[in-house]
Amino acid sequence: MKRIITGLLVLCCCSLLGIVKAQAQVTLTGTIMDKDNKLVLPYASILNKSTGRRTYSDKGGFYKITASPKDVVVFSFLGFRSDSVVVSQSSGTETRNISLTVEAKQLRSVEIGTHYTPYQVDSLSRREQFGYILDKRDMPLAGGSTPVGAGIVFSPFTRYSRSEKQKREFKKVFARAEEERYIDSRYTPQFVSRVTSLKGDSLMLFMRQNYPDYNTMRVMQQEDLIYWITDKYRAWKKK
Repeated sequence: MKRIITGLLVLCCCSLLGIVKAQAQVTLTGTIMDKDNKLVLPYASILNKSTGRRTYSDKGGFYKITASPKDVVVFSFLGFRSDSVVVSQSSGTETRNISLTVEAKQLRSVEIGTHYTPYQVDSLSRREQFGYILDKRDMPLAGGSTPVGAGIVFSPFTRYSRSEKQKREFKKVFARAEEERYIDSRYTPQFVSRVTSLKGDSLMLFMRQNYPDYNTMRVMQQEDLIYWITDKYRAWKKK
C-alpha cells in the first residue's frame, strides 16, 4: 500500500510539473523591420538560443516562436546587425516588434590569413549563419500534381507548402545579396574616387547610375575594371 501511495504521489507531482511547464509556454510574436526605412524584413531568422528552436518571418515581416520565461531570442537578417530580446512574460502571447539596423558595407580592411580575401571571409560567415536554410533540400510544393488519397484532400506537402515557398524565396534573396556584396567588395567608393577623382554626392550619384552587374564583375580583371570605370565616367560627364 505504501508503495502504491508513493507511486501515486510521484505521478501527481509529475503531472503537476507538466501542467506548470505547459502553462509557462509563451508565444513570442511581432514584426521585424528595417529601423531606418521602416520597411518589413521578410525571411528574417528568429532563433530561441535557450531551446535551439528556429523559425523565420513571413513575407509581411511577421514572426511567431514558442518560448519560456527568460529565454533569449535572437533576430538576424542578411546585411543587418542582429538583435536579441529576453522573454519577460510568464505565459500567453508576448508582442515584441523588432527594428534591425543595416550593417556598414565596408568590409574588413585587412586580409585574414593567406588564403581568403575579406569578402570571402564575410561570405563564409554569412553562409554559416544561414546554412540552416540554405542546406535544406527543396521539397515538392502543393499543387495539381500532388497525390491525394480517396476522399482525402490533405497532402503531406500541403501543410508545409507555405514554409517551403518562404525557404525558396530566402535562397533567392540570399543569392542576390551575395552578388551585391561581391560587387561592393570591388566597386568601392575609395576605388572609384581614385579613378574618377569624384567626391561626396557626385561620387555617390555616379556609382548609383553606373552600378556594374555581377557577371561582368566576375570576369573583369582589376585593370579592365579601371578602364570600364573611366569609360563610364567620360560618358557620364558628357551628360
